[in-house]
Amino acid sequence: MKNKLMNNKVPFGIIAIDKPEKLTSFQVIWNLRKITGIKKIGHTGTLDPFATGLLPILIGKATRMSNYITSLSKTYRTVLKFGIKTDSGDITGKIIEQQEVSEIKEIALKKLVTDILEIKSQKPPIFSAIKINGQRAYKLARKGESFDLKERPIKIESFKIIDYQHPFLTYEAKVTKGTYIRVLSQTIAEMLGTIATTTELRRTNIDDFSISKAIALSDLNADNWQNFLLPITSMMKDYPSIILSENLKVDYRNGIYIQVESDDFDLVIVKDAREEICGLGVVENKILKPKTVLI
Repeated sequence: MKNKLMNNKVPFGIIAIDKPEKLTSFQVIWNLRKITGIKKIGHTGTLDPFATGLLPILIGKATRMSNYITSLSKTYRTVLKFGIKTDSGDITGKIIEQQEVSEIKEIALKKLVTDILEIKSQKPPIFSAIKINGQRAYKLARKGESFDLKERPIKIESFKIIDYQHPFLTYEAKVTKGTYIRVLSQTIAEMLGTIATTTELRRTNIDDFSISKAIALSDLNADNWQNFLLPITSMMKDYPSIILSENLKVDYRNGIYIQVESDDFDLVIVKDAREEICGLGVVENKILKPKTVLI
């Protein structure tokens, strides 16, 4: 059954894609533009071509919510291989170092879990989309140019080892925005006194939104895509909401401050009487101030 996401006769919302290997995030968007006929489409956090998994795509006006969804924590299931190191940090890169690695002892793996949770910062990889003087870092790296990236604060919210079959280690990590899993795999190896590279990477969750709600891009077409269009609120469940009457909805759309019976919130979801999303707002001293308007 189709979700009722039509606002001013223009559909908007989220399509959760299970991104296949070898496809870039932009290629997913390009395909969806062809399928939907809508140009205004964006993703909420790039997945590398070799990576798979949850890639929420924002359709239409939902792109205005990108910053809020991009900031959510993400969970990855990753496989690393001990004994090799690549320039990119993953299996698609050039091998720059190899060494023999003995099987890791169980006591070292148990200590690893505790140590990983203590990580507070991380230096991004040179093969990344970060801009250096207006140019992407990975483009400079491919040219062999030398540059340095500063460490950034991150948090590993949870970490567990799923399997270890030497020389492969499978782990699951929930991390904050800006954390590079390829670098985390290298850090894991360093903590164990060796080297490693990421061989498999799959995003399974964004906050509590699961890959189980995603669909394969190949299963979408011009006739059925709206059946898989989800409300924006499906990825913003932790935010409080305020419901407005039709008259106040007009005021909100026009940017007028509205008096409400609500506690103060840095961010609230604003809905109409039918509980369809109108946008986001801020509540200060019982005054609702429009922030991101979708109507």
